[in-house]
Amino acid sequence: AFNNIPTVYITTADSSAITSHDEWKNGSSVRIVLPDDSVVLDVADASVKARGHSTFTKPKKPYAIKLAEKSSLLGMTVGKRWVLLANFMDHSLLRNSLALEMAKQTCLEWTPDSRLVDVVVNGQLQGCYLLCEQVRGGKNRVNVDKDNGYLIEMDSYLGEEHYFNTKYRDLPVNIKAPQNPTPQQITAIEDYLNKIEEVIYRDSCETLENYIDFDTFADWWIVHELAQNAEPNGPRSCYMHKDVNGVLKAGPVWDFDLAFINVGLDAGGDIRPSRFNRTDVIPLTGDSIYNGNALWYGRLLKYPKFKNKVKERWCTLEPKFRALANDIDKWQSLIEESAIVDEKMWQGQDPALFDTFTTFRSSVENLKRVYLYRIDSLNKLLSE
Repeated sequence: AFNNIPTVYITTADSSAITSHDEWKNGSSVRIVLPDDSVVLDVADASVKARGHSTFTKPKKPYAIKLAEKSSLLGMTVGKRWVLLANFMDHSLLRNSLALEMAKQTCLEWTPDSRLVDVVVNGQLQGCYLLCEQVRGGKNRVNVDKDNGYLIEMDSYLGEEHYFNTKYRDLPVNIKAPQNPTPQQITAIEDYLNKIEEVIYRDSCETLENYIDFDTFADWWIVHELAQNAEPNGPRSCYMHKDVNGVLKAGPVWDFDLAFINVGLDAGGDIRPSRFNRTDVIPLTGDSIYNGNALWYGRLLKYPKFKNKVKERWCTLEPKFRALANDIDKWQSLIEESAIVDEKMWQGQDPALFDTFTTFRSSVENLKRVYLYRIDSLNKLLSE
């Protein structure tokens, strides 16, 4: 291993580059070596491929790993499918780590576990990554019934196999589990989501708790709002799940490399938030609701019972979120050596479009500052 964190070594069967996110490179070897040089995983029959949508187009590629046998990687729950997030557009390399830790404080039923690692592909160091459990159905992941439970993703990227749009909001829905749904199963979940929209937009929200879980929908929204994550406005990477005879629950959360706005200081030394003029988030100020119109929240947040649930959950979660600020310092210390190497490798290849703090240290400092600023902002917003 190079630094203070584990190293994941990937070697493809023919030592060729991993350039496709459609085709798996079978017969690849994956080794994980701890900082003390002890080997904790060494398999020769793994499959690897590139992954991601916008992140796939960047020089530092994210990867997906499929193991032949279920394994626990670095103390995480056993599974076959894992992802390596490159965090290329996040110079702190920590936004996803922070958001996933935030989600673990909530009542969401499952949040992907993760570890900060170095990655070497075919002998070439790629930099500092986040190794994560993949979002999928399964006993150790999103635990819904194997045959009749659902994991869905609302995501505007087209091309999924089992895909439909909701009737009223025209939300794009991908069915992630079951993996091969029958036509009847597709119709059943489509009807269920359309019924939810009917209750929200045509009837009244009075019977809504018969269809969605208010606690998880409140907590999921709070995590995205605190992080000022614009993805729900797409929508992109918005997961929900429903077990047999159960109501629809929000979660897990995913994809925060573009979250946590940058903040600058104005002439008077006061914080001046910015979000790079993104048009999918209106209005563009620090003390406003970012995800006020995302998914069904434009209506939900006007419904007194749901609004009160959000305030109640915020009171419970706020001290837990504030305590996480100290973890940012801990993670910075852990990956500093690795992150500085990563910075040197990829510097100059990023137009600083998504992170105007161009060094690791300045970006981490900004992350902590904006995180605490957002907690204070939500305290104000949710008391109004």
